[in-house]
Amino acid sequence: MALNAETIGLLTDELDRLLRDGKIEKVQQPEKDLLLLTVRASGENRKLLIRTGGPNARVHLTSQNYDNPKEAPMFCMLLRKYLTGARVQAVSQPGGDRLMVFSLNGRNELGDLTTLQLVVELLGRATNVVIIDGEGRILDCLRRVPPSEHGGRALLPGLRYEYPPRPENRACANVERPDPGAAPGAVVPAAAGDAPGPSAVLDLRYTAIEREELRRRRSQELVRSVRRIRDRQQRKLAAQREELRRSENMEEVRRRAELMQANLYRVKRGDRLLRCENYYEPDCPPAEIPLDPLKTPQQNLAAAFKEYRKLKGAREHLTALTAEGEKLLDYLNSVLEELDRAENEPDLSEIRLELEKAGILLSHRGRSDVSRKKSGKARKSEPRHTGQPLSFETPDGLEVLVGRTNIQNDILTGEVARRTDYWFHVKELHGSHVILRCEGRAPSEAALECAAKLAARYSQAAGSGKVAVDYCMVRDVKKPSGALPGRVIYSNYHTLVVEC
Repeated sequence: MALNAETIGLLTDELDRLLRDGKIEKVQQPEKDLLLLTVRASGENRKLLIRTGGPNARVHLTSQNYDNPKEAPMFCMLLRKYLTGARVQAVSQPGGDRLMVFSLNGRNELGDLTTLQLVVELLGRATNVVIIDGEGRILDCLRRVPPSEHGGRALLPGLRYEYPPRPENRACANVERPDPGAAPGAVVPAAAGDAPGPSAVLDLRYTAIEREELRRRRSQELVRSVRRIRDRQQRKLAAQREELRRSENMEEVRRRAELMQANLYRVKRGDRLLRCENYYEPDCPPAEIPLDPLKTPQQNLAAAFKEYRKLKGAREHLTALTAEGEKLLDYLNSVLEELDRAENEPDLSEIRLELEKAGILLSHRGRSDVSRKKSGKARKSEPRHTGQPLSFETPDGLEVLVGRTNIQNDILTGEVARRTDYWFHVKELHGSHVILRCEGRAPSEAALECAAKLAARYSQAAGSGKVAVDYCMVRDVKKPSGALPGRVIYSNYHTLVVEC
């Protein structure tokens, strides 16, 4: 939600009080619509955040850290040129509008004292940041505005800056609007009390909002990537199955070749058809085998056996390929299901790491983990996982652990669980590995049911009523060599049907 004029007024008072006479030490632009100014004031560094994009446009002090790009944008470089070393003389809100003006004193390349103004226009979609020289002329803007936009009010370097028109339906404070080149107005004293200031309140609120937006955006991007790969795998698998289906006449090709071999003495060069008895069928009915008239009888025979060998090899190869393809497709569907359950940023990071290690997604360094292993450059120091499994307690006090990603599932089942603990998983569907830690004693029926319900809840079957859950001792769960993350086989199991 955009800041209103009253909130901007409170922020202006606070910033004027805390930043007055402060020196701008650093200017950064971590994102396209985000500026960070580090101001040294009253013996401490304060970070001023200016966000211009979307509904979260705002100005306040922040305690958050942001990663900077390798190369600073041009507007950031210009701000560094004019603002680094400048001192804040005042922060004001001209006319009580949705504006915040930072009046600054600095020095140019010759060491002469100069005056500047940094104007933040918090006007919804038209939010902008403008730097103005001592004569009220625009040095540059975060977003340049031609005369054709916003009613003809242009914001371009070299033009004289004019405040945006005041909407007729908005009541503003009865304050005379100063000339952009004039001296700043008086300071409004801050209110007393121990309550957190407006910057602290907004920083806490918007940090939570932006983290959730970032999580949702990254989740959507990851889901789109996995779906795209899943859909491509489905098409590839369908093509392989069709090719495999076409190879089903392999035996018929072999029989034709053998019939031709047995009747080769009847074939003459230029023949288009071989008529012979089909001794593979009862009563030896007549058969007709097409020939290539441009080939010799021996060449026709060699071509027939070559076709058979080709189909035989393709069938063996495609059988293995489709089996692997079906495993990969099943795995990708399991990843989509766990993405649907991901609750926070560590979960998403772990899923992405899992996909990189499986060679399905490229890493942030631009190469898949599989390719690095082949080249002998895999990094042993990379973390295997970032999150922790969920922890619950049964009615009789036993701990139940629930994996949230396939990597967690592998570590939970293969490393954390004891051989005498119990392992749970929804039957024949995707879901979390669930471990009931038994502490060396036999679990009660209530504990088994509690763990089974958790396995149903954190699975593809969640919310579908009665759900079948398999369980066995951890010693009966095995991970096949080379299996994808989260894939196991189990034996000596029982099945519980629970309500979900």
